[in-house]
Amino acid sequence: MNRKQRRAMEARAKKGDNAEETLATQAALFDKIPEECTACEAPFDRTDREMVDTWRVVVREQDKDNPVRCYCPSCWGTAQEVLDNFLKSLPDEQE
Repeated sequence: MNRKQRRAMEARAKKGDNAEETLATQAALFDKIPEECTACEAPFDRTDREMVDTWRVVVREQDKDNPVRCYCPSCWGTAQEVLDNFLKSLPDEQE
């Protein structure tokens, strides 16, 4: 085995360890999903397949106290509209 092959093998091994660590971290965060919408406090049921498919879960690694947030479809849509309006207003202010 030459040096190039050995380095490639070591890189793959190192990458695999990081992937396992990432998966373990994400699995631990699953238990921290709130039971209600972060914005409007509507109840969230993890066992309801429709809710799981339509609600949005956001993980903010910078926030150590509350890294996982859950949003219902109506609150998520409202937030997207606010963000779109804000981004549309930016070029107008720069001119």
